[in-house]
Amino acid sequence: MPSYNSSLEDIKSRLDIVDIVSEYVALKKAGQNYKGLCPFHTEKTPSFMVSPSKQIFHCFGCGSGGDIFTFLTRYENLSFNEATAILAKKAGVTLKKSPHDAARAGEKEILFNLNKDALVFFQKSLSHSPDAVNYLKKRGISVEIQKSFSIGYAPGRKDALFSFLKGKGYAAELMKKAGLVHYGSSGNYDTFRHRIIFPIFDLRGEVIAFGGRVLSQHDEPKYLNSPETPVFNKGRVLYGLNFAKEFIKKSGYAIFTEGYFDVIAAHMYGFSSAVAPLGTALTQEHGKLIKRFTEDAVLVFDGDEAGVRAAKSAAGILLESGLNVMVLSLPRGEDPDSFLRKNGKEAFNGLLENPVSVVDFFLMQKTDRHLMANEALEVISRVPDSIRQGHYIKLLSEGIGINEMFVREELKKIKASKLKGAHTQTPGMKPPVRQGPSHEAYLLRLLLNYPEKAARIFDSVSMEDLEHPVIRSVFKKMKEGMMDYDVLFSECRDDEKNFVTELSFRADFDDAEKALEDCLNRFKKERRQRLLNEIQDKVKNAESKKDARLLRALQIEQQKLLGLKGH
Repeated sequence: MPSYNSSLEDIKSRLDIVDIVSEYVALKKAGQNYKGLCPFHTEKTPSFMVSPSKQIFHCFGCGSGGDIFTFLTRYENLSFNEATAILAKKAGVTLKKSPHDAARAGEKEILFNLNKDALVFFQKSLSHSPDAVNYLKKRGISVEIQKSFSIGYAPGRKDALFSFLKGKGYAAELMKKAGLVHYGSSGNYDTFRHRIIFPIFDLRGEVIAFGGRVLSQHDEPKYLNSPETPVFNKGRVLYGLNFAKEFIKKSGYAIFTEGYFDVIAAHMYGFSSAVAPLGTALTQEHGKLIKRFTEDAVLVFDGDEAGVRAAKSAAGILLESGLNVMVLSLPRGEDPDSFLRKNGKEAFNGLLENPVSVVDFFLMQKTDRHLMANEALEVISRVPDSIRQGHYIKLLSEGIGINEMFVREELKKIKASKLKGAHTQTPGMKPPVRQGPSHEAYLLRLLLNYPEKAARIFDSVSMEDLEHPVIRSVFKKMKEGMMDYDVLFSECRDDEKNFVTELSFRADFDDAEKALEDCLNRFKKERRQRLLNEIQDKVKNAESKKDARLLRALQIEQQKLLGLKGH
C-alpha cells in the first residue's frame, strides 16, 4: 500500500480543485483562473479566486487560502483526516493511516456501529410498547414519519439497552463513551429510560447521538440529549438537517424551529426544510452549517415571552453568520407542532408566505420604545454586510420615527462599547497576514513562481535578512528543499498557506530578472545598513571606554562599508 503522503499526492493528481469548489461555490472564468463569492465571509463583489494550474484557492477579502484539503476542511467544518477520507473516496484512492489516526478512526467507526445497534434496539422496543405507540399516535405522528425519522423507544428497565449491547459484545466503557450508559452505586444503568427516542444523524446519515422525551408530563427532565462524545458536538449539529438539506437547496431557505416534534410535524405536513438546535441556543457554527445550503432563514418561534427572547437571540446569531433572516411569530401558546395539528398545512403556509423582517419583528413588540430600539440596534450591529446593515437602519429609523442620523450615532456607540478586537469576520477565520516589507514579499513571489531562480536567491539572501515571521518560515522550508508546491503546502501552517496562495495569485512580473535584481539590491542595501548600525553602536561603546585601538579598527571597517556605497 502506498505511503500516506503519496496517497495525498495521488488524490490531488486525480481531482481538480475547480470541480471540488464548484460543488459549493458558483465560479466564473476569469482569465486563466476562476472567480466567485467567498464562502468564508460575506461579500458582494467576488474576491475568491481558484487556480486550475496551481490547484489552489485564495480570497483577497478575508485572506483564506489553500488547496482542496484546506477548502473542504474549512467549508465542511471537518478535521483534516475527515476531509482527506472524503476526497480519497471521490478520487478512488485507498488511504494508509498512521497508527494514531487509525486508532482514532477505528474508535469513531466503533461508536457509529454501537449507535446503529442501539437504534435497532430502540426501534424494536417501540413496536413492543403500546404506551409509546399510543403516545405517538396522540401526537399525530404517522407511522410513515416514525419510520422516516427512525423514532424509537427506550424501555423503563434500568439496564435494558446495556444488556442488549453487552450481548452484542460491546464493552461497558465504550457504552459510557457513547453516552448511552452511566455507572452508579447500583451498577451500570441506561441513560435513556421510558422515553420516546429521536436518533440524531450527521450529514452523512451516521447515527451520532440520541434525544429522548418522557411519556409522562410529571417526569423530569422532559427532554434529554446524549452528552458530547467523540462523534457528537451539539453546537455543530441541527436536528433534521440530514433530511432537510436537499429541500433547503430547492426551496432556497431553511425553517428554524425549537424542538424535535416541531421539525417532525413540519416535515410531515410538507415543510421539509425545517431544522432545530438540540436543546441549546443557536450558535455561529449552526449559522455556518446552514450557510452551506442557503443564504435565507425563517425563524419560527412560539408567540410567548420565552419564544420572543429566543427569536431575538437567534436572529442576532444568524445575521452575524451572514444569513438573511425573517421571523414568523405564531399565536401565543402555539408552537409549529401544535399549530400544524390544529390548523393544518394551508394555515401554516399562509403564515410562512408572510414572515416579517428582523426590524419589523422588533417593532411589533409591545415594550418601551427606547429599550426596543436599543435591542434592535444591538442585533443590527452584528450584521457583517454594510449594505444590509444600512437597509436595517433605514427601516428602524422609519419605524420609530427618529432621524436616521441619530440612529446611526447610537449604532456607533454600541459598536464602540463592544470588546476590543471583536470583528465581523467569520469565527475561526484568521485575518489576512500582514504583507510586511515589499521586497520580502517580492522575494517569496519570485521563489514560488520562478523556482529556477531559487539557487541564486538562496546564495544571496539569508534567514537573518528577513523580518516578516511568516515569510521567514516559508523561506526556511523552501531552502531546506521543499520547492515542490504540494510538498511545501503540506508542511505549511494555515496562516502560511493563506500567505503563499495570495502571493501565488499575484500577477507575474513583466521582467522577472529585473525584479529579482532590484529585490536582491534592496537586500544588499538593508544588510549594509544593518552592519553600519551595528558598527556605530560598537563605536559609541569604544568611545565611552576610550579604547583607541578598537575605535580605529571599527572606523576602518565603517569606511570599507561606506566605500561600497560610493563614498
